[in-house]
Amino acid sequence: MAEVEDFFKKVFDELEGNKKILTAVLTNIDSEEISQNLLGEMFLFDEDGIIDFSSEQLENELEQFLLNQDFKKEILELRENKNLDSQLKSIHLDQDNRLEIFLEPVVDQPHLTVFGAGHIAEPLVKICSLLDFTITVVDDREEFLNYDKFPTADQLLLLDYEDYFADAKIKENDYLVIVTRGHQHDYQVLKNVINSEAAYLGMIGSSRKIETVYNQLRDDGIKESKLEAVHAPIGLDIGSETPAEIAVAIAAEIIAVRRDK
Repeated sequence: MAEVEDFFKKVFDELEGNKKILTAVLTNIDSEEISQNLLGEMFLFDEDGIIDFSSEQLENELEQFLLNQDFKKEILELRENKNLDSQLKSIHLDQDNRLEIFLEPVVDQPHLTVFGAGHIAEPLVKICSLLDFTITVVDDREEFLNYDKFPTADQLLLLDYEDYFADAKIKENDYLVIVTRGHQHDYQVLKNVINSEAAYLGMIGSSRKIETVYNQLRDDGIKESKLEAVHAPIGLDIGSETPAEIAVAIAAEIIAVRRDK
């Protein structure tokens, strides 16, 4: 039992490190060298190869095959398939030994953090909640930050922006939208996130306001390449004018980034 608990702890630890993970459950064993009682056991692999087994017996019995180049090639091909769905897969360990495994990708759900709880944040959160994001809204104004305005948000954080970054861990699967009430708050947030590995970073504002924020960041030593990576003005150019239309433009840009379009 402890081995299984350690195995699933490894899964969660790897997700915390932003790894792309596949779990493989043994569903059939066609072999005279591997015990049939291993049916239902699991192994876990990521972009670096196999990283853990659900039992010591499974590890010991598969160990002799791990140097097999054809086996390693099949594992590599599986892990490189970005669109892999759950499926049964036959794996040839060598000429005389075959496994059937049920593959299950373990995906860290994308997370959207919206800095600012104003009139654009409200429709944006509503739209993005339909797009399989977990959503956090951060603002320092209690009258703006409540679940009546944001019923589909997963988390509302009433904090000064600087206080938020005291504990924040921004990962590769994070999408960050800066729609605060003033350029000084925008600067404060952008300064804290511009060197992160976030998948998307967008900031609202006129060209003049954006340039003001960028000049402050240049004075702080931020590289021009980092500024160029920010989506500002935020959102796809679809001629949007109302808060809801601007929210649609932002959501569309986030989708485009997420889908590599």
